[in-house]
Amino acid sequence: MSKKAGAMVSAILTLVVFVGVPYFLPQYLPPDLSEQLEGAGFDLEGLTTQVMAIGVATAALTLAGGFVDPRSVLSLVIRVLQAGSGLVFMLVLLGAGNIAGMGYTEFQVSVEGVTNLITLDLRVFIQASIIAVALKVVQSILEWREARMEEEPGRISP
Repeated sequence: MSKKAGAMVSAILTLVVFVGVPYFLPQYLPPDLSEQLEGAGFDLEGLTTQVMAIGVATAALTLAGGFVDPRSVLSLVIRVLQAGSGLVFMLVLLGAGNIAGMGYTEFQVSVEGVTNLITLDLRVFIQASIIAVALKVVQSILEWREARMEEEPGRISP
């Protein structure tokens, strides 16, 4: 399969998973679960909207990356932006739709006059994601430099 066809298939799969699934997911949730989520202050619609927006951006970057020369600066920018979109997705997902929380979220659930406070502290996963994205950016830069060096005229390969 050519690079362009692979990019198109990958972009379509990204759209299906990150746009199609979140769009239809709320319709298949049981009504009592939806009411409990709303009562807890969880914005499911906001979360799905954010995930869909990230999915569209990631699919566009994937498609653009398939049509760009790997030695160009634009290719490097696209790869760095793809890594960044993965980090933003983790921030949205682990922060339950609250990017500013950086993985720390609180919910209040009231059942039969009793109020429970649920705290999710997933900041360690956000920190691990930041490290992984930083390493991915370094890898992208090194691969880009290597691709540029291979095409220099008169250069003897190591």
